[in-house]
Amino acid sequence: MPKKLKVDFTELLGAFECGSVNEMFFLDLETGEILYVPDSFTDPEEHERLTEEIDANFERYLRIPYIESYEGYADMEDFISEIDEAHVHDLLEVAIQGKGAFRRFKDVLARYPACREKWFKFKEERDIQRVKDWLEAEEIVIID
Repeated sequence: MPKKLKVDFTELLGAFECGSVNEMFFLDLETGEILYVPDSFTDPEEHERLTEEIDANFERYLRIPYIESYEGYADMEDFISEIDEAHVHDLLEVAIQGKGAFRRFKDVLARYPACREKWFKFKEERDIQRVKDWLEAEEIVIID
């Protein structure tokens, strides 16, 4: 049976987008709140306090996954495949080759505002779907 929680979807989406190996977010399965655990280098005392709290109540907290770089790269590839303008398509294809792909991709988009706006919409839709898929897999239903 799915667990029903009142969760701020926008905040949950932000946790997916901002999390990393070192910057962790957890969903409190009792309150629906999102708990941010700062990186141990940024705030060692707070990091230790929160990780101890989570470890002591591990059944209460669910680690929120973050968007891996390979997923972000796949998003760029998929977006490029939808670009009809041959010149922009080709520039983006070249931009994502090798180290620094994310920066070059953004630099190209900065020169094409309409395409950049399409990218933001595309990326947001992808990220929203990732959150929905995760909630479904974890059998969590968000309620108002």
